[in-house]
Amino acid sequence: MKEQKTYPIYTFSAHWSQDGKQDMNYPKWHEGLPEGRIWNGTSFSKMYREEKTQEELDIIVKEWWEKFLESKKNDITKPELDYLKSEFKGYESWYLSWFQHETFDDGQTDEEVLQSFSQYVDRVQSKNEEIDREFGEDYNEKYKHGYKTLMGAEDRWRWHGAEPDGKPEDYSPAPCRCKFCKEQGVIRIAH
Repeated sequence: MKEQKTYPIYTFSAHWSQDGKQDMNYPKWHEGLPEGRIWNGTSFSKMYREEKTQEELDIIVKEWWEKFLESKKNDITKPELDYLKSEFKGYESWYLSWFQHETFDDGQTDEEVLQSFSQYVDRVQSKNEEIDREFGEDYNEKYKHGYKTLMGAEDRWRWHGAEPDGKPEDYSPAPCRCKFCKEQGVIRIAH
């Protein structure tokens, strides 16, 4: 097995207020805001082949925010940005997007990919178990100390690809090397 290559991972996040109905059961969702306004936020992570400068990260998060707002223009009324953030999360061989993990395609065989992903999942599970023992059900503390959600990847029977066309209904054996993965130079394992 080839030595696992790792890549820098960054998290990008936005926090804003918007028009909305305040729910008294969730006071933090409107804390400090006038009546009719609520807090909202979102984030995502992205892996890059090389480290990014702060200037590059600022451009990435600003462009992402503008596209996000455009895509949500019918859902978010009168957004007022609280902050945009980009944060270096560390180096890793795989990163999580929505119910799938991905890494860069550097010529690995399917067997090497599956072995690499299996080692990643085992490593994350082991670290999560340590964090669980220390912090129990305190999710805020757990995530502050490196707890990572696997979104079902721990169930190896869920692993699959989306060949030939990258559509969710296109189940194929893992890893995925559909036309979209190939175009993007990545390998994905959905779960």
